[in-house]
Amino acid sequence: MSKHRLFAAALIAAAFAGTAGAEPLSGAAIAARAGEFRGDTLSARGFESHIWRLLPGGEARAVVTLRRGYSAFTATAVEFGDSGAWRVEGNTLCVQWAGPNARFSGCYAVDAQQGNHVRLVGPARWEGTLDR
Repeated sequence: MSKHRLFAAALIAAAFAGTAGAEPLSGAAIAARAGEFRGDTLSARGFESHIWRLLPGGEARAVVTLRRGYSAFTATAVEFGDSGAWRVEGNTLCVQWAGPNARFSGCYAVDAQQGNHVRLVGPARWEGTLDR
């Protein structure tokens, strides 16, 4: 099995695993850690790696690498950006994307895992890191 296929299988398994060991973050904790989210999800578009820069004042910018296919001969990767807004609402991180990431707009519960690792659960399920 190729490295990409193994990674995708691991991501899918993680997405459906229970939240054992995960602690939901409060709104204050989310605001204190918000700065940059780096995470991955498997969507209808393919395997997506995102970097969200959550800027002071509520501006958000994203850099996305979208991978399709698992073969070394047929796989493709496309990079693009997006912009939008973010806020903390209650105990959730809310993002509103203006362009190709609009499908990921909405509010996410943020579950803290080991270290700076988090799971975002909302319109999509993300595994990644959240740092100031």
